[in-house]
Amino acid sequence: MKNTFPVAALLLSAFVAFASAQEPVDSLADLNDAVAFLAGVEPPHQPNHPLTGTEAWKSHVAQFDKDFARHQERVLFPMSEWSATEIHPVQPAGGVVRYLFSGPDILHALHLFPAAGTYLLCGLEPVGRVPDITALNENNVAQALAETRNALGESLQFSFFRTADMKEDLQFATFQGTTPLILIFLARSQQYIKELEFLTLQPDGTLLSQGTNPVGANVVRLVFSPRRLVASKTLYYFSSDLSDGGFEKSGFATWLSAQPKGSAYLKAASFLLHENWFSKVRRHLLDHSNQIVQDDSGIPLRHFDAETWYGFYYGVYTGPIDLFPNCFQNELAAAYADGALPLPFGTGYKWRRGESNLMRFVRKDLPALPRGTPLEAPAPEEAPPAP
Repeated sequence: MKNTFPVAALLLSAFVAFASAQEPVDSLADLNDAVAFLAGVEPPHQPNHPLTGTEAWKSHVAQFDKDFARHQERVLFPMSEWSATEIHPVQPAGGVVRYLFSGPDILHALHLFPAAGTYLLCGLEPVGRVPDITALNENNVAQALAETRNALGESLQFSFFRTADMKEDLQFATFQGTTPLILIFLARSQQYIKELEFLTLQPDGTLLSQGTNPVGANVVRLVFSPRRLVASKTLYYFSSDLSDGGFEKSGFATWLSAQPKGSAYLKAASFLLHENWFSKVRRHLLDHSNQIVQDDSGIPLRHFDAETWYGFYYGVYTGPIDLFPNCFQNELAAAYADGALPLPFGTGYKWRRGESNLMRFVRKDLPALPRGTPLEAPAPEEAPPAP
């Protein structure tokens, strides 16, 4: 029997620092208050908690507000506007997004695919646990908040996490694994956590619930919504090896194949899908996606059959960064030489606006051609009308 409940047992002990001794403890409220505190957002249930009066927290709020405002202006706002034109016609409301090689980056997935109902994230980083802030006080709160900014700063500057840096950052006691970072991104996105569940992926592809016990878990499931009375969204994060040797053996291939088709998102993916030993997960994405949005570190262009896929190209392609010199794609350079559509934000390894590339591949057997001008599709006037 599935052991799921809205974080009650966990939060009673883990977030008691945000509970008033004179009032009944609301565990779900404690979770959202604690995560909001770390995110530099006013705790929704206890805005006057003593720690919010410390100079450390006030400084944290000011710095995070500045960092997020800059990232919103440079990336998130133009990304949302671009998505409304280019992605929404293909991504159905409530659909699934496969964002593999993501780490904890739910932030950009929410802005690219805001209509999705389920986000499937995966990375090598461990699931970890909900951050325990019960020991925070005026003497150590500054260090804990500095760790928060350090862990998220790279993503806000470059729009992706570096794997090596993530490994170092997540060794901090406050941030054991990706769960705290995902929760903080959700809090900064005005999302309210409704459920949290840790699970263990079995070799047969089933998920064994551990309730709120994180020990040994390699999956975390979160249910959230921007307001408590609107439809909820679900996020799964899997700590899993996506190479051919691990994808099927772990049971992840079986579980993932049982999920509905939807959109896939690939960004700063270390060019692993260019390698032969990632052929199984590459095949899965091609077989189980109606739309794939990626930069050049994703699936090489040669794997997209022109009989199956429309290709849309945005930004500029100048080749990979120096760390991946053998991943230049002549076919992709030729496609961009034929002309590409504007990309109003920076993304991926070449994160500066005007230097980035992004591609969108859409299956030709969809009911209608999406908005935009595919470089290898019929002219817009010949396409079937959008619904």
